[in-house]
Amino acid sequence: MKVVLASLNSRYVHSNLAIRYLKSYALGFNIEIYERTINESSYEIALDIAYKKPDIVGFSCYIWNIENTLKVCSILKQVNQDIKIVLGGPEVSYDPKEVLEKYQFIDFVVYGEGEKTFKELLEALVYKREIVKVKGLAYRNEDGVFVNEKRPLILNLDEIPFPYDKLPEKIIYYEASRGCPFNCKYCLSSTIKGVRFFSLDRVKRDLKFFIDNNVKLVKFVDRTFNANKKVAIEIWNFLIENAKSTKFHFEIAADLLDDECLDVLKRAPYGLFQFEIGVQTTNLEVLKNINRVMNFKRVKENVRKILDEGNIHCHLDLIVGLPGEDLDSFKKSFEDVMSIRPDVLQIGFLKVLKGSDMSKEKDIYGIKHSPYPPYQVVKTKDLSFEDILFLTKFEETFEIYYNSHLYDITINYFLNKIKSYEFFYRLTNYLDKRGFFELNHDLNSKTKMLYEFLKAYDEEDLVKDLLIHDYVFTTKKSYLPEFLKKDMDFNLKDFLKEKEDEIKERLNVENFKNLFVIPTKISYNKEYVIGNFILVIDLSRKIWTYFNK
Repeated sequence: MKVVLASLNSRYVHSNLAIRYLKSYALGFNIEIYERTINESSYEIALDIAYKKPDIVGFSCYIWNIENTLKVCSILKQVNQDIKIVLGGPEVSYDPKEVLEKYQFIDFVVYGEGEKTFKELLEALVYKREIVKVKGLAYRNEDGVFVNEKRPLILNLDEIPFPYDKLPEKIIYYEASRGCPFNCKYCLSSTIKGVRFFSLDRVKRDLKFFIDNNVKLVKFVDRTFNANKKVAIEIWNFLIENAKSTKFHFEIAADLLDDECLDVLKRAPYGLFQFEIGVQTTNLEVLKNINRVMNFKRVKENVRKILDEGNIHCHLDLIVGLPGEDLDSFKKSFEDVMSIRPDVLQIGFLKVLKGSDMSKEKDIYGIKHSPYPPYQVVKTKDLSFEDILFLTKFEETFEIYYNSHLYDITINYFLNKIKSYEFFYRLTNYLDKRGFFELNHDLNSKTKMLYEFLKAYDEEDLVKDLLIHDYVFTTKKSYLPEFLKKDMDFNLKDFLKEKEDEIKERLNVENFKNLFVIPTKISYNKEYVIGNFILVIDLSRKIWTYFNK
């Protein structure tokens, strides 16, 4: 019997951990891992799978891939009615009976944790055992649709074999625990109580394998990695002591960090760790509405300390559309988080997930959402449709001009003068009035829009000089777009001849073939200084220095 375990990932660089767990647990069966993306043709994917002549095809289902997955399944059944199709994952686990009743081309749904259920299903099909005895399984037969008894959680996670027999040239996903200590109403993790851990010996062995094989990035999918301080510290220390080229990404609760944690994190080599930190809102009433516990004062203090060390990338999250949060409340949450100046602030929009407490309480808060995946909010009692529409444009603006880091020198200069929300609010409105969001834009177009907008706030030459810094650092090009060009009010040859030795010493260069030289009214080295300078950049290494004119 041939089995294909498939996943349609959101991007090519992603990999699917769940199907690898299923394969590792069902040792002894002929199982092939098959991954494509949601951006590819469902028709071509279905035909490609069918060409492999599988007896069983299992799909891992999430809000981002369920629609494409169902298309592939439907086409597969048209090609071969005898193929058994199995769905599993969070998007089909809440109401497996409904899934089977709605989609006649699906044969089985594995709901809940899938390792044991999927293995027992394969055994039942191969050895003609009773399907009705497989816990955690829903199925159809000639008499209708049936849902078997719920399967208990796996208490000893070390029972699950290491999932990576082969390492894909992609982001590797890994977990040291399952479950979450918190019970946020919008999250499916709240439906499973408690946290279970793999043993530290097992985790260290797995991580050493990734390190020794030079995996580029390992993303921990633990919902709150530092829920257990002792475990988190031991893993962090292990990774620091064994650091090579592999980087590690964690989702953490920053308010749980204490001085002991921070002392450990100070020792991490630059770039070894990346932190994703969910804030979601700083409004205490909204936090209460979503049953979320967070001390933002401690979050701010701890993240600021981490950022000041400069060795760990910090990505913070906010959610638009939470119950009780209106535009003024979101504005304050945004300002609160931006006062930290995180490396990235991701503005997400509430997804009302099937089976979450939020889905049960949505009418209380007037939450309306798309009936289709990813079930994104369209309005609430506190935010009108127009508010949400504006914030989608606000988010796009912020993504382009802050999170991209293409304009750090320019944007940070103005954020020192104008409040963050006010700045991006005005910029969003400016872009919207000019039809910006209706078209695609290249770097020059985005830069010119920002240039035209900023001229109203400061001297045009100063704005141009700020943008020249960012443009040249980003593109490493020695020529500027027309709107950023400026007169060279000094003799370049004389300058290079006069400063030759000093330039070579400061930039550690042997020749000037990769230099970009231009006059500027501003210098930047963590602080902004207004004056008359000559900027000299080594384009090949993105290092620079200034000379007084």
